[in-house]
Amino acid sequence: MGWQYSEKTKQLFMDAVQGKTGTHVGEVENADGVGEHGSVACGDALKFTFRVERDPVDPLKDKIVEAKFLTFGCTSAIAASEALCRIIEERGCSPIEALSITNQDVVEYLEGLPTQKIHCSVMGAEALEAAVFDWASKRGVDMEALGIKRSDNGEEEGRLVCKCFGITEPYLRRKIRELSLKTVDEVTGAIKAGGACGTCRGEIQDVINEVWSASPFSSDADEISATEPNSCSRKQSVDSEMFKNELATTGFVPLATVSTAKDGTVVQDPTFIAATSASVSPGEFAKASAYQKAKLIEKTIDAEIRPVLKRDGGDLEIVDVKENLVYVQLVGACDGCESATQTLELLVEAVLQDRLDPSIKVIQL
Repeated sequence: MGWQYSEKTKQLFMDAVQGKTGTHVGEVENADGVGEHGSVACGDALKFTFRVERDPVDPLKDKIVEAKFLTFGCTSAIAASEALCRIIEERGCSPIEALSITNQDVVEYLEGLPTQKIHCSVMGAEALEAAVFDWASKRGVDMEALGIKRSDNGEEEGRLVCKCFGITEPYLRRKIRELSLKTVDEVTGAIKAGGACGTCRGEIQDVINEVWSASPFSSDADEISATEPNSCSRKQSVDSEMFKNELATTGFVPLATVSTAKDGTVVQDPTFIAATSASVSPGEFAKASAYQKAKLIEKTIDAEIRPVLKRDGGDLEIVDVKENLVYVQLVGACDGCESATQTLELLVEAVLQDRLDPSIKVIQL
């Protein structure tokens, strides 16, 4: 079954993806503050931009008058980003005041989030912080003089604990303290460390024990079987050159952006998740046999789509492939999820079209 979202979360999500008046999906032009957090490899990324009304004398009195976001993510990522923008508006925050908004504020505004989705609120807070420091740089505000230190600066550099999601030990320790994380599953739910190949779960448990000065106890790393299906392919997909090149070239890749055309209709732009070279040469897919097409589709789903779905407890089954029609069934957490349609159109179908053939259509059963 799908995630149990609050009515507030579902409403904010629907308002945002439908581009309703007053929502915040998009990017502020000539933004005063720009911040990004996450990565395509992780399956979640957020770009946060804002514009301020400048005080003619004191930049600390600047007020944020417009905030927008673009996100590569699921229902909770979109809803949490929308909530963050609304909180800033409702509080009438200056950039410095906006730093006081925590991921817990976002969760409370949404009237709760599933434990496995808390990382979406963390992502927003981190992107907001990056945007505020960008504003400070442009406005000549000395953040250190104000006693404000960026949480993801050089002190975050250190031993890499979770290679799949690029989580260092200093960052892991900070988040364990800030969010009062006591178990490996709580860490995975909050920042996703340990949620891909699973080989770092024992190290995460060690860090948890050290942070809380707990006596070492048996790690739950053994719960991740070395023979778990797709375990290897999941890690390979996260570490793939496609995602590395994509992140290096674009810096941010939105899953869905929504805009409103002049005639008032809502336009949903396509995903750009797979903007790199296709898996097959032009025309090769069209010339392939039915069996070869099915194998190419299966291979692409296993390598580039399934890991993103499995990260949050979901998956899909290929029911049938008829020429360029791919019949699938969402299972696990994806079954019945509020964003199932967006997942199929903007992740599954878009990746298959880009990597294999633009004429591919995905049909949910």
